Amino acid sequence: MSEWIEWLSRAPVVKWIVIIGFAMLSAAMQRDMSLVGRMLTLIAGVAAAVVFADPFIQFFDLSSTYANAVAAVLAMTGRNWAAFAIRASRDPIKTLAEVKAVWWGKK
Repeated sequence: MSEWIEWLSRAPVVKWIVIIGFAMLSAAMQRDMSLVGRMLTLIAGVAAAVVFADPFIQFFDLSSTYANAVAAVLAMTGRNWAAFAIRASRDPIKTLAEVKAVWWGKK
């Protein structure tokens, strides 16, 4: 747990504002989803930006000046992936439970 707290203390505030801002903007622009669907897409957008931003920057050998832009693009991309999955499933809560069961190896 202390590792997560240390990681959060080192995370730049501006980067978090950009990630959350772009994920919220994308979720707010989605008019055909329920509040639950929008919240799921918001969480997916933030998760995509947090998980994939640094590896993306390192893989493409980008300078750190691109960190906020990459995080914003990944936040919107992750949200779009989640929106596509929710629209394809028609029942996001049931689909999320099934994905969680598969991920944890439960039937």
